[in-house]
Amino acid sequence: MRATVFFLAMALASPAFAQVIDNSKLTPDSENGRFTLSPVEGGVMRLDTRTGKISICRQRGEAWACEAAADDRAAYEQEIARLQDKVTKLERGIRTDDKTEMKLPSDAEVDKAMTFFENILRRFKTMIDNLQREDSQKRM
Repeated sequence: MRATVFFLAMALASPAFAQVIDNSKLTPDSENGRFTLSPVEGGVMRLDTRTGKISICRQRGEAWACEAAADDRAAYEQEIARLQDKVTKLERGIRTDDKTEMKLPSDAEVDKAMTFFENILRRFKTMIDNLQREDSQKRM
């Protein structure tokens, strides 16, 4: 890093580099200290001190152009917002202060279910009785 800073300082001080850069074509403007510029490999990193966004500025022909750098922070903030929304929805779904009552089955529905299980048990008992009868006949 020190070598890069030293190299950039030397390049800026050299007359050959000064001829290449035209100060009127530099983008970005510092806007009274809004942007902080730092040398990076292949250009300059611009930090917008108001928004926190980072751009990489490179010379394109006679002018400088800045491109937004990949910002993982924005992606993290979107994911955090999505997860917070999901948690809020889930919490709303499990609140006990909701006035929803559990619907119990009617007597007719209970009778129908009991009849169903009674028939199953009767058939099962009949099967066991038949098997025992067959087994006792084989023993004789």
